Amino acid sequence: MQKKTNQKKIVGVCPVKVHRTKCPSIKRTRQIRTKLLAVQREKNIDAEKIAKLQSALKERKKRGIAVDCEACSHNKAVTA
Repeated sequence: MQKKTNQKKIVGVCPVKVHRTKCPSIKRTRQIRTKLLAVQREKNIDAEKIAKLQSALKERKKRGIAVDCEACSHNKAVTA
């Protein structure tokens, strides 16, 4: 039986099969999410900052995780 991945999630599985806690792309996405939650919990809500962070998350979802894998230190190029 083949394991399916949820395409609706922004990032969840590294294409290079690096553990989630070590993948720099997943780490960056988590940092954006954490900042967004922190800004939304503040008493003085800055709508511009929230919109900026939300658009950054949407952009990462559109681009996908593999875009950051080009410069990933864990990604080893296979040479023939």
